Amino acid sequence: MARIAGLDAATATDRMTNALRGFNMEINAANAQNINDVYSKLAAITASDVDEISTAMTKVASLANNANMDF
Repeated sequence: MARIAGLDAATATDRMTNALRGFNMEINAANAQNINDVYSKLAAITASDVDEISTAMTKVASLANNANMDF
């Protein structure tokens, strides 16, 4: 995610962890890869980039999870 978004490793890890925790997902390689894949696909089909998507997700992940939405 750091390479794709042009972020430093610490920021990319923080943003990925926010999504995992917000959706109460287990922190493991498979879930981390899923988040990376979803962010990358969204960036490819929208006018947003991975940095913008991950920033937005840090603000809405827990709200979405509380509304019974899955990542």
